[in-house]
Amino acid sequence: MKSLKIYCFGNEFVNGDSLAKQIADELDIEGVKFVRCNSPDELEIAGDLLLMDVVKGIDKVMVIDDVDKLKDKNLCSLHDFDLSFFLKLLKELNQIKNIKIIGIPQQGDKEEIKKQISDLLPDKL
Repeated sequence: MKSLKIYCFGNEFVNGDSLAKQIADELDIEGVKFVRCNSPDELEIAGDLLLMDVVKGIDKVMVIDDVDKLKDKNLCSLHDFDLSFFLKLLKELNQIKNIKIIGIPQQGDKEEIKKQISDLLPDKL
């Protein structure tokens, strides 16, 4: 069985942004290691990346495999340097071959979201 490492992002101090980390703490799936991250600096860049994060405006778990579809923020300061910008930069520099993001809704039934993630892993990613 293929072993997966999933980098989980979110901010525990922002309402609606910590669900990916909460779920990572609760899921136990054979062959999957969930890594809680606070910054893109914590990523082990090695060709392919699999991440999990909250996505605003969705109502079920989805896989995003095109980082160009991620919405950019206007960068005004280092505080605005966000994950999508960092991923797009790594892709442009050919540091990453493939990026997949397991997008989870900001709100919803946590148990149902965990089931949807479990149904995706590890065979389908």
